[in-house]
Amino acid sequence: MSTQATEAAKGAPNAAVDLHFEERGGGLPVIIMHGLFGSLSNWRGIAQSLSANYRVINVDLRNHGRSPHAPGLSYEAMANDVLAVMDRLGVERAHLIGHSLGGKLGMVLADRHPERVARLAVVDIAPKWYPPWHKDVFAALDAVDLQALESREQARQQMAAHVFEPEVRAFLAANLEQVDGQWRWRFNLPELKAAYEQTSDMPALSGFYLGPALFIRGAQSAYIEAGDEERIARDFPQSCIVTLERARHWPHIEDTAGFLDAVTRFFAHGCQDFPAHPIG
Repeated sequence: MSTQATEAAKGAPNAAVDLHFEERGGGLPVIIMHGLFGSLSNWRGIAQSLSANYRVINVDLRNHGRSPHAPGLSYEAMANDVLAVMDRLGVERAHLIGHSLGGKLGMVLADRHPERVARLAVVDIAPKWYPPWHKDVFAALDAVDLQALESREQARQQMAAHVFEPEVRAFLAANLEQVDGQWRWRFNLPELKAAYEQTSDMPALSGFYLGPALFIRGAQSAYIEAGDEERIARDFPQSCIVTLERARHWPHIEDTAGFLDAVTRFFAHGCQDFPAHPIG
């Protein structure tokens, strides 16, 4: 374990850990940050597509995927984790893509360290507090009997009483792994529970990031609503919004072509293709 990871394990405030990541392609760097309960595997298809023109760095956030389990899930600590990856790879500035939890992280990174962020793409999340919409997910995860579990399919069945959407159950079950014949979650479930109120909130932003910021929302999602554009414009003065009509909370999966078109045009031309407009 690195010195940084050791400090984090001892509880040093906001100490960085060594994130697991995958890197591919060449050119301007793009860092991808997944959402709560996710991992970099959810973004491999997007990373592969973008790697034709960019150096894509796809990360597992702390307490997710194959990154270290460490105390705390504050946005400041997660920002330090990403900055440590950038420093390790010699990346001075990068485009950021962040989905949901990763989108809030991207906003904090851009606000606290604007000199490190070239362009910011935020996927289906606004800079605001959210109610506890994931209580059913935590209940579903707790319903999985890891000691007696025989397969991911059995886990999906055990979650069905709390999470009705098959695709969500499949997304969660993908985080199961077997070690020495025993099933376990890759993510750090106790830490995600403990930090849930904190991650549902939004740290105060200072409006220091004056670069282009694209907010991509799913038309069938409730995460970015009418009225949020005023808050977005306040915190990110050079922002714009694009709505993908066929998408819900996972636009990169539900409308991959539309998502890639929006992101590539934004990285090439900034917000000029996406004038700010009310959400309706």
